[in-house]
Parts: sequence; C-alpha cells; structure tokens
Amino acid sequence: MNVLIYRLPRDKSIVTPPSSCTSCGERIRFYDNIPVVSWFFLLGKCRFCKSKISIMYPMIELMTGLLFYYSYYRFGLSWDFALAISLIFIALSAGLADLFTALDTENFECGIIPDSLIVAGLIFGFATSYMAHKSILFPIYGAGVGFLGLFVPAMLYQLIRKREGMGFGDIKLIAVFGAFLGLKSVFFLVFGSALFGAIIGISWQIISGKKDLMIPFGPFISTAALIYLFFGTLMDRLLYGV
Repeated sequence: MNVLIYRLPRDKSIVTPPSSCTSCGERIRFYDNIPVVSWFFLLGKCRFCKSKISIMYPMIELMTGLLFYYSYYRFGLSWDFALAISLIFIALSAGLADLFTALDTENFECGIIPDSLIVAGLIFGFATSYMAHKSILFPIYGAGVGFLGLFVPAMLYQLIRKREGMGFGDIKLIAVFGAFLGLKSVFFLVFGSALFGAIIGISWQIISGKKDLMIPFGPFISTAALIYLFFGTLMDRLLYGV
C-alpha cells in the first residue's frame, strides 16, 4: 500500500524498480522491508544514505494490520471479511494518496486519487458485495446513487460559484464505497465526510490564518466508509431509525 500511495500519483510502475530509497535510490534489502519492525530496527533512517524514513510508513502498516485483524474478529473467514479487507485496502490507499499529494505542493497542485485505485475499487466492490449479499443490485444501486449523491451538488456549486468545489476523483470514490456498502450507506458517506471535512477545514483555517485552502476530501470519504463498514447498523439506526 505504501508503494501504491507513493508511486501511482507519480505515474511510476508499482513493479519496477523494486523497493528503493526515495533519496539515494539504493535498493532496499528484504530484511529492511519487514512491516513496522524494520523501521524501528533502522531507527527510521535509510541504511545507506541515513536519510530519514517517514514515520508514516510504519504507521500505515500498523493501522492496516489492526484494521485487518479487527475485520477478522468481526466477520470471521467469510465474504464479509473479504469485503472488509478490500474496502480497507482501497480506503487507506486512496485517502492517503489524496492527502500526501495535497501536502506535496512542490510537485502537485492538488490532491490526486489515482484512477487505477478507483477501477480496482469498483471491481472488488462489485465482486465482494455480490458474494456477500447474493445480489448484483446491491452494488449497482450503491455505486449509482453514490456517484449522483456528489456529482449533482458538485455541478450545482460549479454553476453557481464558477469554480470547481470538488474533484471528480472524490465523486468516483463515493461511488466505489457505495458499491461496497450499498444504497443505505450513501447518505452517511456524504453527510459524514462533509461533517468531518468541515470540522477539520475550519480548524485548519483558524490555525493557519488562511482562507480558500484546498483541502483534500478523499481522507474524509475514506474515514466515513471505514466507520460505516464496522458500525453501519448503528449509523442506520441513528439516521433512519431502523
């Protein structure tokens, strides 16, 4: 996932070259590439050039492992488990790719959600949803309404304000999670991500003292999807009373 997050937005191959230091280019040995453990063993530095290795690498690895374990704890070995780990994989990869490219203002004008992750998400979303719910309509309705749920307001905003308020990647990402989680999830995905975005965005503006900040929306959509994945029944009860 760290490879996808770093390379896909930069249009680099995820196969070649093998894992290497982003500073000196030296190939990383297998024993220096063990999730979480190697970062601590190397004290967060490249073995060859001693440049710092971002703490986000072990953090992402640890977070992924914990979420996968919790998915197994909740769902056991089932199609719901396959759906959960597929969604987690897409949510973290897409959300963090969007976040890190938005923060990298030297190389990117805004955050990027790679189309390859959208395509993979739709494939896995449709496949696992169909197997878990035994209905092809479950992912179709979820993806369709999820897409329209952001596409319509985004177009209205652009017509009224004469500028883009939301990237097309965000709209497609909602559709992906709609395919995974179904029609009932869409309102929470839209409402929840907007709420999280507003809280963080306003706080960020107050702290930085800047207005008209370009805040990536993908991380908030992914957060809402992960919350609904594990607590969907509770969210439905709160939102729909069922």
